[in-house]
Amino acid sequence: MASKQVENTAFSVGQLRAIEGRFPPGVRLFEDPIAERLLTGMPALIVRTRPLRWGFLRIMERAAAGFYGGVVCRTRAIDDACREALLGDVPQVVILGAGMDTRPYRMSEMRGARIWELDLPAVQQVKRSAVTRALGQPPAAVRYVPVDLEVAGALGVLDDHGFDRGARTLLICEAVSPYLSGAAVEETLAFAGTLVAGSRLVFSYIPRSVLDGTRYAGWVRRLNWQTGFDTPLLGGHLATHGLTLRADLGAEEYQELFLRPRNRALDVFEIERVAIADRKVS
Repeated sequence: MASKQVENTAFSVGQLRAIEGRFPPGVRLFEDPIAERLLTGMPALIVRTRPLRWGFLRIMERAAAGFYGGVVCRTRAIDDACREALLGDVPQVVILGAGMDTRPYRMSEMRGARIWELDLPAVQQVKRSAVTRALGQPPAAVRYVPVDLEVAGALGVLDDHGFDRGARTLLICEAVSPYLSGAAVEETLAFAGTLVAGSRLVFSYIPRSVLDGTRYAGWVRRLNWQTGFDTPLLGGHLATHGLTLRADLGAEEYQELFLRPRNRALDVFEIERVAIADRKVS
């Protein structure tokens, strides 16, 4: 992964989550009071200023229809999957390619859990500075582990940072797998398959049809997406790693679960999905 590209993507997604936080209660999809506090400069000004905020969203929708809706619905879907796992007394959380993920700082369900954030060193340095600026200091339970997920055996670094392989774990991989090589993604799935029964993997992915088709070829080329999955075959593929697919959510499910109940009209792109898989009981 290119460090600068990943850093820019992380901040862009953080800005969209901060914008969602400006919608009224009962309309917004999630509560994230931290996202806006991590921003500075023009991104922060856009979020704070209503005319700039709405203008930004209109321009974004013209340039990439459904992108905003996809990001905020993805965030809500992953939040829900995480809460469900954590309410089942999962004591460990590992966030791969953590970027500007604020879940360890805003979700009460993560209090008391041990948390590892893994990301490229340059991205992590920026994240730590932003968190320190916003919160004074990160929660003591959060451990930052600099790593390049493209390096073979990269996840073994967790063993050097207090990770307990005998404890159930919530493994989050949001907006990461498309940017990794197929080998690196398979290594991540294999790692998830070594976790103890009752652990959970939550990850977003690009359908293979998007990577191979012509409709989104510009996006694929511009964002350097490398890896995707055949949606109908995903459950079988995860099963080879000892994982059971519990849910596979996309635009249609987002509309039904999150948007229609709020009477909210929001376009959602169909180029990314969220999969939730549990470690099989042996």
